Amino acid sequence: MGSSAACATALARIASSAPSPASPIARSIRTRRWTSCWKTEPRRLTAGRAARLSRARARIVLKCDPVSSPKNTAGHIWTKNAKWLDGFAKFFEAIVGGFYKIPGTGWIKTLLHGTWPLGHPLHPAITDITIGAYTAAVALDVAVAVTGDLTLTRAADFVLVVAFISSLIAILSGFTDWQHTFGEEKRTGMLHSLIMLSVSVLFLVSIIMRGTAPDARGVAMWLSGIGWAIMLVGAFFGGELPYGYGTEVNRQAWNEHPGKWTRLDVAARGLDDRKPVVGKAKDLAVFVVKLDGAIYAIANKCTHAGGPLNEGKWVGNDRCEIQCPWHGSRFCVKDGGVRAGPATFPEPRFETRVTESGFVEIRAKD
Repeated sequence: MGSSAACATALARIASSAPSPASPIARSIRTRRWTSCWKTEPRRLTAGRAARLSRARARIVLKCDPVSSPKNTAGHIWTKNAKWLDGFAKFFEAIVGGFYKIPGTGWIKTLLHGTWPLGHPLHPAITDITIGAYTAAVALDVAVAVTGDLTLTRAADFVLVVAFISSLIAILSGFTDWQHTFGEEKRTGMLHSLIMLSVSVLFLVSIIMRGTAPDARGVAMWLSGIGWAIMLVGAFFGGELPYGYGTEVNRQAWNEHPGKWTRLDVAARGLDDRKPVVGKAKDLAVFVVKLDGAIYAIANKCTHAGGPLNEGKWVGNDRCEIQCPWHGSRFCVKDGGVRAGPATFPEPRFETRVTESGFVEIRAKD
């Protein structure tokens, strides 16, 4: 898919069925930037071209997105040809996606993403506890083996149980985050998940043996040691996701927000109630909307995965929440706050005013 000819061929093959231009997949496709397949300036797919793309085969095109498949990561080296991971990915994606389609599970998703109450991704926070506790348990096992001090066995067993319980939360939060990935990012996440699931099984067997077969404690300690070593490999691939692929990274972290009043190419008189427009402040896309006579502005790129908020829909009882068209994150346009995940970081918000010439100006708001 690296050459223009290959990408053009892929486009020709999948240009068959016609999803609605207003459908989520069409909106998603036409807002993706394409730089790896064409050696020209980034361009956007038109609504007409997006409408011709097959809903079932759209992922082929999305693989051309260089942001989703960087070539300079260990994840790329290990997963670029690992098609066997795709079968596992489909299986777990069906389970996770199916669960969150059940009415009333939204609060669980919000909790496991870390949207509430942390306001920060939960998975990396809980994995620190898991890895630290497993390491402490193995260290205590080594101390027992070296010193023969059996009084440390109870402490080792307790810490091991704490680590295992926290690992269950890590697994649930990890799969909740992982379901929104695709391409090599999804494969790398799947490899990380399979390794960590294997580690959890080894530690669980070790815990059971410690409680039911005291004479086999030596074997249980060896299982813990092996599990700990494998865990380090799994953690390595887990680190690839945020640092190599940008999974769950705040998409607004590197944008410059104007500290002084900056004019947008948006005329106040052209704003209709609850019909957002996108203004530009240098390279920053700004979501501008009029609500009940007042003008509000937040960053337009979703902090979760960069989705265009101006193409989202209004939700909530007071209709001040905009829902990202890609993964369903919800933000209050009045303060930029996250109302529902998977996003965990709020949108940057801006003060607004109208100039004498009738244009909207913004500046960053603390």
